Amino acid sequence: MRSLLDLIGYLILLGGTIVGFASNSVTMVVLSLFGGPVLLGLSHLIGIAENVQARLLDLPPTLATVRSRIRNAPEYAVDGGGIEIYPSAEAKYEWIDLNGDIYIRSRAFRKYLEHVDNRYAFALPGSRTVVLHRAEYYSGGAALFSLDGHSYVLLRAIGLAASLEEDRIALRSLQHGEDTEKS
Repeated sequence: MRSLLDLIGYLILLGGTIVGFASNSVTMVVLSLFGGPVLLGLSHLIGIAENVQARLLDLPPTLATVRSRIRNAPEYAVDGGGIEIYPSAEAKYEWIDLNGDIYIRSRAFRKYLEHVDNRYAFALPGSRTVVLHRAEYYSGGAALFSLDGHSYVLLRAIGLAASLEEDRIALRSLQHGEDTEKS
């Protein structure tokens, strides 16, 4: 629905304005300059209403929402707390919060990562090897998923917790008995 409104809004805005100028019709130009943005605005309002509804019903985010959150996620340097972050200690990665779960690109752990097809094995220092199967898209609480050619890992799934400290992501190991439901 939103794509259709966007398409029609742009067609009216651009097409109507061009036709209006070509035919010397001030009325058509004014209606096009008014009608196109109105439809684009309605499309935006529908998007806001869909997001509010999804939050109120506690629905998992859609693919477009996940893609938008990842694209707009702030980037921070990562302090691995004894874990070497790839490619360097000053490498920046996105802080991705999806429904309270913290994800980071699996590339950050490249030195401790082996993967074949959709199986990823994380062998972080001081902890047991964790094998995860990559999902092709995000679903609520997925331990590992891919999107647009990148893989993202749920930190608590590999025994890590994260916190934001000033301008850095600080990683630490979860201790036995510590709540692993949320990092």
